[in-house]
Formats: sequence, structure tokens, C-alpha cells
Amino acid sequence: MQIVLMRHGKPKVDKHYRLNAAEFGVWVEQYNAAGIDTGFQPPQEAIAQANQCAFTVCSNLERSLESARLLGIKRIGLHSSIFREMDIPNAAWRFPTLSLQTWLIFFRLAWALGYSGKTESFKSAKERAHSCAIHLANLASTHGTVLFVGHGSLNWFVAKYLKQMGWLSDEKPPRKYWEYSIFHMHTT
Repeated sequence: MQIVLMRHGKPKVDKHYRLNAAEFGVWVEQYNAAGIDTGFQPPQEAIAQANQCAFTVCSNLERSLESARLLGIKRIGLHSSIFREMDIPNAAWRFPTLSLQTWLIFFRLAWALGYSGKTESFKSAKERAHSCAIHLANLASTHGTVLFVGHGSLNWFVAKYLKQMGWLSDEKPPRKYWEYSIFHMHTT
């Protein structure tokens, strides 16, 4: 059995902003609605790996679905909000004005320390990632090979839980766009 965790392609969204926290919240909404920048096509190695899988799983976010199509996947077996990226909290502050990257780091750290605002809590997101890992393992037991076209933070936690469940991989969870890692479970 095999599970391939692949990060989606580069989203078509501007990341060179200076904004306040309230504007950052609007940017997060735009990011979650964004598709893929087709100027950054998947490498042939990623396409070949994706097309070796018998079953494909995506989130309900457009960047996941479009990535699967760019990989040449003809049929997405499952797409669901359970596989969406982990939420990024925000706030309604009108100051200070900071870079987008600074807000991303700040709110991810605040989220891990317990601030969730009106988003899913860090604890709930980790529980969802664990459920995703179990779901992917069950799909692999049925289909043999499963591709998950996922998201950076969620893939990291899914990889962690797969390893806790006995899945093996020598690779780090995918961080860059179109990067992937392969997990194996040997059946006896």
C-alpha cells in the first residue's frame, strides 16, 4: 500500500502586500478562493508519480482541485472539506501595517498558542488531520495507491500521523509547490 502526499501548485495570488490585520483576513479569504498559477506547471516527475496512483483525494479548495487536473488526473475519487488547509486566524486590527509574511508567521504562532479567533482551533485542526490520515490509510487499503493533493500545514500533520500509524517514509512532508513524499505500508 502507498500514500503519496503532494502539495498543490503555486496559487494565483499576490503575496507582496503590506497590510493591517483586518486586510490580512480579506487576503486569507482570497487565498482560499484562488486557483493555480498555470505559469508554474508541475514537473514531469510529479505528473508521473500522480498518475501511478489508483485513487486521488483533494480538498474542496480550488487550488487542490486545479492542481489535480494539471497533473493529468482524469477522475478525482474524493474531494472534501475535511482535507482543506488548516485555518489561518486573523483579527480586525487596523494597525500596524506589516508584510504578508509577517502576518502569516504571527497568526500561525498565535494559533498554535491557542488564539483561533473565529476559525478552527489548533487542537481541532490536529484532530482533523488525524482523521485525514486514517481516511487516507483506509482508502489505500482499498485502492492500493492513493494520491492526496493537499496543503502545506495539513500535509505536515497528516505525515506525522501516518508515521505514528506505522507508515514508512524516508522523505520529509512536502513543503514546496508540487513537492511530494511517499508513504508505504507493507502488508503481510
